[in-house]
Amino acid sequence: MQESVSQFGFVALAGSPNAGKSTLINCLANEKISAVSYKPQTTRFNILSVKEYGNAQVALVDTPGITRPSTSIGKILRKNASQALRGADVVILVVDLSARAHKRDVELVEAVLQRYNDAQFFLAFNKIDLVNDAQVVECAIEFQKFTQIKDFFMISAVDGTGVDLLLDAVIAALPEHEWMYPPQSEGNIIRWASEMTMEKIFLNLHEEVPYQTYVETLAMQEDDDGLHIYQNVVVAKDGQKPIVLGRRGQMLKQIGTDARLEIAKALRRRVHLHLLVKVKNEWMNKTSNLIDAGFLERS
Repeated sequence: MQESVSQFGFVALAGSPNAGKSTLINCLANEKISAVSYKPQTTRFNILSVKEYGNAQVALVDTPGITRPSTSIGKILRKNASQALRGADVVILVVDLSARAHKRDVELVEAVLQRYNDAQFFLAFNKIDLVNDAQVVECAIEFQKFTQIKDFFMISAVDGTGVDLLLDAVIAALPEHEWMYPPQSEGNIIRWASEMTMEKIFLNLHEEVPYQTYVETLAMQEDDDGLHIYQNVVVAKDGQKPIVLGRRGQMLKQIGTDARLEIAKALRRRVHLHLLVKVKNEWMNKTSNLIDAGFLERS
């Protein structure tokens, strides 16, 4: 009997902000591993989840939405996306079908195809549940000129339509290679826990504050009564601290409750989340704080 061949590969998702990349990567992984919000740019890190599909092991990489950077953080986000794409075996380009214009998406796809030519590319037209047939055809015509794309898929990352077909194609494109991670690897739970709390900040605070905030997970400790997670919610100005705290601390309590329930559900264990609000004045403009936030690596 012929032994089955092992496959391994890095699979990166790329696209404009709010194209649905985080929702799709969660759907592919069958678990919540990346922060999802109706606000763009909630994904700041290349969040890695290692999943096994039969004989194939896939390292799923989520990237920040690719934009033209106008700030220091924007440049770092773009650099993070570039690093993920450069090391990928397969790249899934995600396009929002429901967007009114796709000129930016066409330019993005063209730029990615020109710059990263070692990977195999698939294009996922997302949010098919929100458009009619005429819009699907109109959008598809705009991208048919890209011959480097191996295949096109019409999907809905929200309800899973078409995602199985996309996943089958991605797995078939992976190279033959021994698995690089232990089976059932949980990936980087510390970074993931920060992302979960960050998502709840976006959902509960509707002003500019979330965009000047990051969450640092200081420690995770198992105890007899469950997993204890200690986090700082870092804001950029003194005046933002009372906004995050809310009246009598109710806003921070709500954020903590929402994040704790999300984390506990995913990890299938009891979780205690300990949150503090910390001010680092204008942290976005200081290299040391950007390192603490995870935007830059220590040299």
